Amino acid sequence: MISSQLLFLFSALGAVNGILLALYFFSRRSHRLTHAMLGALLLAIGFRTVKSAFYYFNPDLAVAFIQLGLSACLLIGPLTYLYVHCYLADLTDSAVSKRWRWHLLAPLCVIGIAALFPYSRDTNTWFYAICGIHAYWFAYLLLAGRQLWQARALLGRVDGRLSRQTVLLLSVYFSSVLILAAYVSTPFTSYIVGALSFTFSIHITILTYIVKNEAVDEGGKKEKYQNKKMGDDEVRALLDSLNLVMREQQLYLNPGLSLAMLAKKVGNLQTTVSQVINENLNKSFNLYINEFRIQHAKTLLITESHLNMELVAERSGFNSNSTFFAAFKKITGQTPASYRAVFASVPLSSCDGADRAPPQRQQVTSDS
Repeated sequence: MISSQLLFLFSALGAVNGILLALYFFSRRSHRLTHAMLGALLLAIGFRTVKSAFYYFNPDLAVAFIQLGLSACLLIGPLTYLYVHCYLADLTDSAVSKRWRWHLLAPLCVIGIAALFPYSRDTNTWFYAICGIHAYWFAYLLLAGRQLWQARALLGRVDGRLSRQTVLLLSVYFSSVLILAAYVSTPFTSYIVGALSFTFSIHITILTYIVKNEAVDEGGKKEKYQNKKMGDDEVRALLDSLNLVMREQQLYLNPGLSLAMLAKKVGNLQTTVSQVINENLNKSFNLYINEFRIQHAKTLLITESHLNMELVAERSGFNSNSTFFAAFKKITGQTPASYRAVFASVPLSSCDGADRAPPQRQQVTSDS
């Protein structure tokens, strides 16, 4: 009796937590699409938790809720993939694929069509549909896992540890994997226990991330405010140092280059380097690094015409073709292939001279 009450309590908390966390991420202004995907994923998991609770505690009344839970399952896979995809796009300052809507439109259409065939009327057909839903979910997990593997060099470490954002990303991904495993193994286990435990693991991880993130944001704001007191000469000297080490040591050719590594090279705090790049160049760290990489790639495209695009990307510091193509298109407005076709017959000195100049800094103004 007590164990049943506890399970019911956990089920209710799981559903409520999912809704509240989803609302939190929907309200985030930074990286809106990435946070929206995470919020939608939490909502889908929350619906699945509600369905599981109804089915476990009152099977007779739960028939109408079974199809609702299965519909949520159809969205968990695509939403997991889209969260990973959008996160990695933010990480590399790449454009999110315009086809992301189709990943959600297709399952939503299937859900609409499935409404014409209620679960209560044809349970045998729905048995095979459930197998298909789980296979669909698994396929998207494979796609997301492939992107994570390709971007492993970008998911760097800070002070020897994975960053909080990377921990959150991996926790969400592997929680989705474990929740699927819990439902697939229901013939051999009690799925309500496994599903709820995995659901709460992701909720606890996200809550921990939120608490720490808010604390870091508060501390970061204070430190950033203090750093604004840097003099003009200090800012110019730091920008010159950054450009110097980037060009002489070609740090950008390291796919795993992080803000911490660059700050260490120039002997400054990460927050100071980040602020100078953001406020005086109006660029993010990733965009700043990618501009050097794209300049290097332009030279390779013209002088090393025998190299295919994959080798050009690798030798320019990119860890995947997709990241290379997205960054190249964003910075130059054209694809690597079109750039090579246009400039391959033009002398390098005439088409690449501007690219060799260090990124221009804006006029530094005093904040005093």
